[in-house]
Amino acid sequence: MSKKEKGPQTTTQVRVYPTPEQAVLLMAHAQEYIASVNVLARAEEAGLLEEGFSTKDFIAALPSACKNQVLRDARSVAKKTTKRGDLPVLKKPICQWNNQNWQMEPGHITLPVSVNGKTQQITLCCVEGEVVGNAGILRIKKKRGKWIADITTTLPQPEPTQDQGVMGIDLGIKVPAVSYVQGKDIHFFGNGRSQRMMRRRFSARRKSLQKADKKRAMRKTQGKESRWMKNSNHQLSRQIVTQAVADGVGTIRLETLFGIRERTTRKSRGAKARKNNRMSNGWSFYQLAQFITYKAERLGIKVERVDPAYTSQECPACGKCQKARDRHYRCTDCGWHGHRDAVGAIAISRRTGVSGDRIRATGLVRQSARGRAV
Repeated sequence: MSKKEKGPQTTTQVRVYPTPEQAVLLMAHAQEYIASVNVLARAEEAGLLEEGFSTKDFIAALPSACKNQVLRDARSVAKKTTKRGDLPVLKKPICQWNNQNWQMEPGHITLPVSVNGKTQQITLCCVEGEVVGNAGILRIKKKRGKWIADITTTLPQPEPTQDQGVMGIDLGIKVPAVSYVQGKDIHFFGNGRSQRMMRRRFSARRKSLQKADKKRAMRKTQGKESRWMKNSNHQLSRQIVTQAVADGVGTIRLETLFGIRERTTRKSRGAKARKNNRMSNGWSFYQLAQFITYKAERLGIKVERVDPAYTSQECPACGKCQKARDRHYRCTDCGWHGHRDAVGAIAISRRTGVSGDRIRATGLVRQSARGRAV
């Protein structure tokens, strides 16, 4: 199967429960793995690895299959740089196996490690779960004292859906997502007020811990807000795609997100304005759009991006552009009225898909910056 024919890839996380002896082997394996990657990455950057360089040309206390993965990762790391322009250094315990050297069965994973210079198979207990698709790379890491296995799989290529419906989705802060399908109902997803309240709680918690100089508690809460937001976006995207399937949608149209921060309502003064600006800057529009995209494409639903300029100002009935007052839109020409975000979703569903490259090339970003306020 060629690369073009391959289906979408997904990563499944599985909790692993090694014995104390196996945990020692995994830690040693992970440390040897990242040390080898760091050494080879610097050699690659310096041009010391010739074109025919292979696993036979370096020594590492790893199975040969893992050495192949080390070489791939080292060449990948050598192409990256940090903000200072330096080569990144791997520090966290991590190790990988390609799809030919490990097996997963209900309740356990079998993989090779190096023990006293010899390759030995070990069996790790894990949470029972079904891995759908063709298994690829297995990555095992230790995160917050727990061993986690990331299993990459390639799903079967989905058949294009025969449905003809088009769904337009308007993303915002007060209402996270609004969808419209021609001839169907308008649906509102998520509760922006509840999400803003949760994020203010996270912000207040961080501020109080910083003021009290409780560094240990701050480390424990690190990344908690982003994980909560990611989970919320997963739930929202699943609800949206499920609704698209129920409405017989064959194409989902999303607004191009270039310049979306500039299109949000901003006030320059006052504590309330600072809170709103911080909320706008930290909102994960892109992540939600990505989740909608990959979940829809798995089901064979096409996803297009459209120019969002004036989508919340264009009357669905007569097409005249005028700004909405607060959250309600009323056309002064034809009298049509409704929710402002619903107006945006209707306009997005009627527009022709435009690629991101074309948006940048034609300067539509500057136009859309004068468009709707989220």
